[in-house]
Amino acid sequence: MKTKEFTYQFSAKELKYFLFGKKLCPKCKAPLTQEKCTEMVDGQTLASASTPLYIQGREVKRYFYRYHCNNCGAEYELSQLANN
Repeated sequence: MKTKEFTYQFSAKELKYFLFGKKLCPKCKAPLTQEKCTEMVDGQTLASASTPLYIQGREVKRYFYRYHCNNCGAEYELSQLANN
C-alpha cells in the first residue's frame, strides 16, 4: 500500500536557517552538503491536541534534512544548525 500522507516539521528558527542561513560547518567553516531524508512513522505519534489530523494506524512519511561536511566528516540535523 502506497503512503499518501506526509509531513514536514519546522520551527521558526529551522525554517529561517533552511531558507536563508549560510550552510557552513560550525567546526571548520567548510560548505555543507544537504541531504533530504525520510522515515515512516505511525500517524498516531504525530497527532496532538492542536493537529489531530492523522488517523490512528496510518503510516506517515516524515521528511527531515541532514547536513554533511565533506571536509571534517561531521553530520548535523537541521535543528542542531538552527540552534547554534
